[in-house]
Amino acid sequence: MGQMHRTAVGAVIVASLFLSVSVDAKLSLSVRFPDVELENVEPGSVINLRQRAGVPYVVINGSDASTMVNITAEIPIIASGSLREGFEPIPHPEWVQIVPNRFKMAPGDIASGEVILSVPDDPKLIGRHFQVDLRSATDGPGMLAVAVKSYLMFTVGAAGPANAKKEKRRRTLGKMDLDLTPSTVRCESVALGQPVSLKALKGVVFKVTNRGNDPVQLKLTSVRPNNSQKEEGWSLPDPTWLTLKSSVLKIKPDQIKGTEATLLIPDVPENRGKKFMFLIESELDGMNFPLGFYSRVFVTTEP
Repeated sequence: MGQMHRTAVGAVIVASLFLSVSVDAKLSLSVRFPDVELENVEPGSVINLRQRAGVPYVVINGSDASTMVNITAEIPIIASGSLREGFEPIPHPEWVQIVPNRFKMAPGDIASGEVILSVPDDPKLIGRHFQVDLRSATDGPGMLAVAVKSYLMFTVGAAGPANAKKEKRRRTLGKMDLDLTPSTVRCESVALGQPVSLKALKGVVFKVTNRGNDPVQLKLTSVRPNNSQKEEGWSLPDPTWLTLKSSVLKIKPDQIKGTEATLLIPDVPENRGKKFMFLIESELDGMNFPLGFYSRVFVTTEP
């Protein structure tokens, strides 16, 4: 623990929210509390969100009657769909306290509480990402009660999921030494309405060479070129007209693997005598991040 590098707790306000629920315009409850994400929360730390991130928990009674409001910290229900990507439900809602957590509010009253996060001093929590739901609800029988939820996310002793993913990607890319060949293929008088193998037509197999020290799983996909990748004078067709026999390649260090490509361009008048540009893009399988090397396929169709 003592040797591990720590940075100050970072607070990222994801989105400022003004949440509101009303029933027949007679019972209304609103909460001003932005979704907050805390990073690098030390095990054993106690954090007041108002002091750390300038975030109080504000409740507004918009009803035309007095009401009691209770605020509770709750474990997110995975099936509800409210759990944010990369986070897990907080193990114990007692880690979060709202002080005070109960208000007697007259019509139009505004009240505020302190949100206090207390993380156990347990090194096994380091690197885990948690979410807790904060729920404000009025006292009332059945349909006369209303509730509003907001969310607090935090990561113990590490960067949050989004930043951790970026760092993992950066480290991964820094260790790779890959290339895709050929970088350019030109095919003339391609027949329409039937599968055309680029291997049979031009002897072309797209090959990836892994010169790095680690195995990689690479995904090759035919995609529509963006503005910077376009070539003047060439139309951009449906990218699914070009398919790859094996779109995912598992490549060991110092290994070369290839895959064949097939064109199937619909036989319609507007496709005859056309100049099409296809782009084969590479990315690490599962990371959804282009690696920056491509193969361009220029196709001229039969007249």
